[in-house]
Amino acid sequence: MENSLYNPYVTEQIHHVNSNVAGICYSVPYLHSTRSTQDNPNILNTRNIISLHNQLANEATLMIIPFEEIRLQGMIKVPQAYSHLKNSRVRLGINYSSLKAHYAALLELSNDFSFWLYDFAPPGADWRVMDSFPLSGIVLNESFFNENYQKFTFPFFMASFRERDAEVIVRSHEPRLSAEQLAALNMSGWQQQRSEGELLEI
Repeated sequence: MENSLYNPYVTEQIHHVNSNVAGICYSVPYLHSTRSTQDNPNILNTRNIISLHNQLANEATLMIIPFEEIRLQGMIKVPQAYSHLKNSRVRLGINYSSLKAHYAALLELSNDFSFWLYDFAPPGADWRVMDSFPLSGIVLNESFFNENYQKFTFPFFMASFRERDAEVIVRSHEPRLSAEQLAALNMSGWQQQRSEGELLEI
């Protein structure tokens, strides 16, 4: 049965540098709005997100589902309850603090699930944590991108992820650079930001 609470349009589109829609990321405010009681914060029916009711026309389109700390802890405790997210189109969005806090457990889960890192490189981040984890995508926030993209080392820094076939995305309200300029920086695209602040709170 289709979840009547699910609104397929509360998403942020992810565009490849050629402007094609490469994926969609579900909105954290929407995830919050699906809570039916204060006692059950995990009411979102993620099974329904990847059901036939909500398939996009392009079967290659990715679906990024943000995992805040409370949901991530639940997944680590009972990973089999999330087996429906082993779908080849699904990516789980986590932030740096969760990656660092649960590195060993997430590394084990990475055999079955695919992770994207939001909140990339906050102040004081340990590069080795990000470099050694098999991320399939990283998402730079707009401020980090704006502060760093003109540095000589930036394209080489991003190339290390692209060489591992990871998507490298900037999340912004609108692209600051052209598709050609993004590609030259080893960026694979951008995510259309629809709300202020980080996707996942630090």
